[in-house]
Amino acid sequence: MNRILVGIIFSLFITTGYIAFLVYDRQQELQKLTHYTESWSVAQLVSEYYRFESWIGLYATETDDVTVDQVRMRLEIMLSQNDLLKEGGLGRYINSAKAHQALALRLENILNYLDGHLEKMSRSELKLYLKNMHSLDAPLSQLSSTALTKDVNTINETNLKIQVLYYIYSALSLLLVILSFILGFLIIYQNKNILKAHTQVKTLAEELQLSKETLQIQNTKLEYDVYHDSLTGMKNRLFFWDDLNKLNLQAEEKHISVTVMLFDLDRFKEVNDTYGHDAGDLLLREVSTRLNALSRFSETFYRLGGDEFAFLSSGLTEAAAVSRAREISDTISKPYTINNQLIKIATCVGIVLSDNERRSDYLYKFADLALYEAKKEGSQQIKVFRQRMLQKLQESRTLENDMARAIENDEFVVYYQPIVNSVSKEIYGYEALIRWMHPVKGMLSPDSFIFAAEKTGMINEIGKTVLKLACREAVSWAVPARISVNVSPVQLGSKSFINTVQSVLAETGLPANRLELEVTESSLFSDRNNPITILKKLRALGVRISIDDFGTGYSSLSRLSELNFDKIKIDKSFVNPISTQEDALNIVKLITGMAKSLNMGVIAEGVETEEQLERLQALGCELVQGYLFSKPQPQVDSKIKSGQE
Repeated sequence: MNRILVGIIFSLFITTGYIAFLVYDRQQELQKLTHYTESWSVAQLVSEYYRFESWIGLYATETDDVTVDQVRMRLEIMLSQNDLLKEGGLGRYINSAKAHQALALRLENILNYLDGHLEKMSRSELKLYLKNMHSLDAPLSQLSSTALTKDVNTINETNLKIQVLYYIYSALSLLLVILSFILGFLIIYQNKNILKAHTQVKTLAEELQLSKETLQIQNTKLEYDVYHDSLTGMKNRLFFWDDLNKLNLQAEEKHISVTVMLFDLDRFKEVNDTYGHDAGDLLLREVSTRLNALSRFSETFYRLGGDEFAFLSSGLTEAAAVSRAREISDTISKPYTINNQLIKIATCVGIVLSDNERRSDYLYKFADLALYEAKKEGSQQIKVFRQRMLQKLQESRTLENDMARAIENDEFVVYYQPIVNSVSKEIYGYEALIRWMHPVKGMLSPDSFIFAAEKTGMINEIGKTVLKLACREAVSWAVPARISVNVSPVQLGSKSFINTVQSVLAETGLPANRLELEVTESSLFSDRNNPITILKKLRALGVRISIDDFGTGYSSLSRLSELNFDKIKIDKSFVNPISTQEDALNIVKLITGMAKSLNMGVIAEGVETEEQLERLQALGCELVQGYLFSKPQPQVDSKIKSGQE
């Protein structure tokens, strides 16, 4: 019996030692689980990546709220997070599967590329690269979920082992109580330890489950923020491109067309400038509310950024699309009450149907071309894309390329039209008019290329060339007549324009008081720089300033008196009918009288008949210009040039 007892006690001793070892081992595992786990690290990495995507998305939409430095700071955070993938427990977890290694490598390549190219990339390039980044969203989310599942399973397994250990030890405890009070005390002690470990495991499992649910909520919110406009709640540009690609595939299978509309708000900048950006934001929210109310099944509205919106649908005919666009335009054009102010805006719409084209980028481009054509014709215009629009664009680009070569090859020349005294017929001066000696198309007038030159910015170099040629010609005249040069609104909006005029005058040696610069009324309303300030500085140099095409723009008496122009040029649209229309005569009479009251000279342009000249003489118009006296010529009158008849 004693041998049996000794054997039992010895067995229990061995068993107790073994159980104590297992408990110690499980406690070590529990201690590890109380520290940061792979799932926590992966969750942090994924959360930072989604946040990084959101920052890049905000920066790429050309908003002023996010700067490249802020994006760089988020990138550095991501780079530090990525380093964790290569070390510690997380590194071992990543290396445990080839799929994880491949994902980590893709992430590292994206971050390294942005690290080296972020500041060099334009916003449009960032938009395109963001699509590449979105390809990691799903794999990273899956990686986070897999890591979390692994940790939960590990904890559950440990908990189960401890539970089994608890039952075994409880049975042995009963035997030890019978055999020995000491053994019974030991069993009770160990039992308390096991119960404590079990509670810890259970608590940790609950906390991990709560963390998982919280992470899922955060991921859902981040995904929503990435694909929705923060101001209006509308689907954003990223959502637009995703939907357009999906809609194209579905429509192609069903053999129906996709309709893409682009529209922006006319005069929205005026609202911001007049009422403030807060009012502009409220207006955008009101517009989005109206658009959402118009939405039908299988139709979606998007805010692409700023005041630019888009519309997607499928199965519409061209007539139905135009009718829908008209409905959208009419809805937007209804008055708004913002901060007790009545505001009225309008919109133009560009439409394209995917009858002959399925590529998403082309559809967007074509809709944008249609919108451009609509805006050129005025407010509330609707245009459907036609192939001629693309052809026109291609012709424009060809013209731009030819123009760049023309600058290099000195193909631009200057013609001169005299400005004469209406009574004595003596030449007061000349207006310098640009011509383009195109090697293929021949002589081109400004109407055929000035718009393209202004759009591309080449007008600055062309205008400088004209100014230099005109001043060089004028300084060679025996008679010191005035030389008049037209100035584009783009030139007047350039900070370097004053320096350009000064350098040309210095280079050619022409006195500043012999140079007259002609600016259009629309130039006075340029938002690039303050045109009035620039013109005042030019007048301080001695340069004379004339306002061209007067009566066709928006000049007010305050604007005229603020600068005190030297001359006002009456537009030919008022001069041509003065011999037959009493209203035109009265308008010219009013302009002439106003100019005299402001101590300004008057030039009537477009004079073609003696009857027009007589009427202008009777009104006291001192200077005239037009075909009645001479068409623009490459050379000036010999009397002016050499001082001889």
